[in-house]
Amino acid sequence: MMKRKTTAQWRTAFNAAGLRLTRQRLLICRELEGRRDHPDVERLYRAVKPRLKQISVFTVYRTMNALENAGLAWRVATWRGHARYDANVETHGHFLCEKCGRIDDLDGGSVGAGFAAFAAAKGTVHRVEVKLSGECDACLAGARALPQEA
Repeated sequence: MMKRKTTAQWRTAFNAAGLRLTRQRLLICRELEGRRDHPDVERLYRAVKPRLKQISVFTVYRTMNALENAGLAWRVATWRGHARYDANVETHGHFLCEKCGRIDDLDGGSVGAGFAAFAAAKGTVHRVEVKLSGECDACLAGARALPQEA
């Protein structure tokens, strides 16, 4: 499990990326960081809206683009046209259920090390992405799981 960042750590990360840490950005970062369901922008917006009435969905989109460009969040998969996000930018993979849309993290140590070593022979590796897709246990058991809400 990933350790949550303090406000000072977020500020340092934003400053290092040439970004300003605003109240809206911090709230979105904390929300994303506290979730394991790999939410899309709309789900993040619905989660932060009650705590910050004046926030717009456009602000969440812009923030997620800025976080992704700065390497502070990953766009992990798309499912039915929706980008999903992860605050854990350490090397790890994802399993995407093609039936219900659930995304689960895969252990990073075993997933990334082999690919990184292989790719290093070709150049410098900045990121290893592994996405497995199929059908989750719940869907296989017939209990159609809906994408997780937090």
